[in-house]
Amino acid sequence: MSAKLVLVRHGKSLWNAQNRFTGWVDVPLDAAGWAEAKRAGELLADFEFDAAFSSHLQRAIVTLNVILRENKSEKKPIFAPAEKTLPRQKYAPDPKKEFPAILFATALAERHYGDLQGRVKSEVLAEVGEVQFKKWRRGYDTPPPNGESLKDTFERAAPYFQKEILPILKNGKTVLISAHGNSLRALTKFLEKISDDEIVGLEIPTGTPIVYDLAVKNGEIKILKKEILHL
Repeated sequence: MSAKLVLVRHGKSLWNAQNRFTGWVDVPLDAAGWAEAKRAGELLADFEFDAAFSSHLQRAIVTLNVILRENKSEKKPIFAPAEKTLPRQKYAPDPKKEFPAILFATALAERHYGDLQGRVKSEVLAEVGEVQFKKWRRGYDTPPPNGESLKDTFERAAPYFQKEILPILKNGKTVLISAHGNSLRALTKFLEKISDDEIVGLEIPTGTPIVYDLAVKNGEIKILKKEILHL
């Protein structure tokens, strides 16, 4: 049996363009980000999704909506909040016509940059120096003041993936996740068993679908192919 997982980092936001630390600040997409989301949707237009997930931040939710708007499948999304977020209807989508699109999954959010949020990266670099800046920005287990490290992000994103998403993949389904650079780095680390040292060099581009073709056997998944889609 086979399955498919698609990871998409949201399109560029206003603060990406301004080179600011964003984290959990709910910054919208800019015009380039909307265009990236549309291109991602065009690249994924022929995919038939069985489930989709997004964080609680609008840049990921809007990217997911734009991607699904471009989809040509007859199956349509039924949007619902993640468990333990907002009240939700006890509605089961018709699997022949519909699929669940789960929003507000805070476990999939960008890592929280604490006191750095909103600050211009070049100003922080000039203030603290290159060594400390790299530890905060790219180190695995060094959080900025009052913020999260990538390790902290991994420790919330990976368990959510194992509980909510992995069982769907093990049933041979196709899943789309619209999330963020660091939460997707965390999931990539989990999926590809990347070491703590190696993960610091991984970059996830905005608005670019990453597709994993998976084999499912004896209740486990194995990566057969990884493809980064470009127009």
